[in-house]
Amino acid sequence: MTRRTRRWAILAVAGVLTFTLAGAVVAARFGASGDVETLIAAERSAPLLRVADIGAGNGKPARGVFAQITSSGHFCLWDAVSASSPQRQGGCDPVEDPLGGRLLSASLAYEGGPAAVDVSDARLVGLVAASVAGVQVLMSDGTRREVLLKKASLGGEGFQAFGFRFGRADLRRGVGPTAVIAVDETGEEVDRQPTGFAG
Repeated sequence: MTRRTRRWAILAVAGVLTFTLAGAVVAARFGASGDVETLIAAERSAPLLRVADIGAGNGKPARGVFAQITSSGHFCLWDAVSASSPQRQGGCDPVEDPLGGRLLSASLAYEGGPAAVDVSDARLVGLVAASVAGVQVLMSDGTRREVLLKKASLGGEGFQAFGFRFGRADLRRGVGPTAVIAVDETGEEVDRQPTGFAG
């Protein structure tokens, strides 16, 4: 298991998981079961800030990328239809290190699968350091997709957030995302995170 996989609870499943289940899975990554209820309660009460957008597509409505800093000391990033939606997908990290010592942190969610041709919708949300010049998604056929970055100030620190929906044409051809890559201003890779996508 990679460090990133251990730190993030990535909810990439068919159908929609409730906020409570998402919170429980996320919280379980951070400590004893006694901490789970604390984190879930903190997530329920902390305001969400929309930091990026996911356009409509694949017959699905537009969604948002929402950041949240909780009283339990966690930074959470969610993929959801709205800030009030109880159905969210994403994960949480300690607030003092939202990127886990890296330049890039991303979470993939998809419906259907596990093969790309059976996926009806796939979305990527993430956060990068302010120093990152661009983000690209490496696809299973070797091509890349450029991801739009949006500046975000979280807890007084500057980051860049992103949300991306994969086109149905790629998925129908069996082409799925294999890695998310951060690049500098010269286009050189500075960080990479595998998506864990099995397609």
